[in-house]
Amino acid sequence: MVEMPSLDKLHDIVQPSPPPLWPPGEGFWVALVVLVVGIVAGLRWRRARRQRNAYRVAGLELLAQAQNVHDVSVTLKRVALAAWPRAQVASLHGSDWVHFLNNTCRRCRFAEDSLAQPDATIENALRRSAARWIRSHVVRAARIGGEP
Repeated sequence: MVEMPSLDKLHDIVQPSPPPLWPPGEGFWVALVVLVVGIVAGLRWRRARRQRNAYRVAGLELLAQAQNVHDVSVTLKRVALAAWPRAQVASLHGSDWVHFLNNTCRRCRFAEDSLAQPDATIENALRRSAARWIRSHVVRAARIGGEP
């Protein structure tokens, strides 16, 4: 005769203990290292970018203090000298200077005579164009004199 199983012989299900929180697994350490390296790299990049663009901030401050067209031109020249070699920028004046400004900023359009009258008062359009040039000029080998 076969004995029928009895419920008295059953045992409760034993649940395993939850995994410990410490020490964490290898994935945690890898993620932590990647996170720290990413934060350090981001902070260094931001600092370097801020240092590279410090001359732009100084130029905008000088532009805000400009009283006449001559002051605007001097401010633009100082900003250009901070970004390009002196030999390339220092001797520019007149139409060559305006061509340089237009060629180094895609969104800027200075009129040929916009910087011609040094004692004239600053028009809002000139101040806006100068501020736009300071903020968005691209530092590369600029074409001088309107050459294609």
